[in-house]
Amino acid sequence: MAYGSLDTQAHNEANQAGIRTKGIDIVDARNALSTLLCPRNPNTSNPASVLAKAIEASDRFMADTTVCLEVEGPSPVPSYVNEAIELIQGYPVKLIVVCDGASTHEPGALLDQALCDQVNAVSSGQTLWHPISKQLVTSR
Repeated sequence: MAYGSLDTQAHNEANQAGIRTKGIDIVDARNALSTLLCPRNPNTSNPASVLAKAIEASDRFMADTTVCLEVEGPSPVPSYVNEAIELIQGYPVKLIVVCDGASTHEPGALLDQALCDQVNAVSSGQTLWHPISKQLVTSR
């Protein structure tokens, strides 16, 4: 499915809630990184749904995109991020979460094991770009 008007709407809604698109980095000819900055407390009554729609929209923006959720502030990751990931179960996105210098994928420091397992289940077997280590990694 290609990026369309509903995806633009999803990004606009996320931006209004304070979930901002940091940018899209072209890593190489085959990989891109789309980063969503996730505040501790988004300005919406349903942050999980807003974030889930923004994740899917970011994934559809271009082929071979890794969607990075960069959580602002210190660990732990806010619960709405976990809830958003639950909402996208079954949607095959290359996803990584980073917060406070740690991430959901090795190498490097890892976030909470339950979150790591949840993100790896969504991205199972896919090769994605690790924004901290600046290398391709494979989800388990």
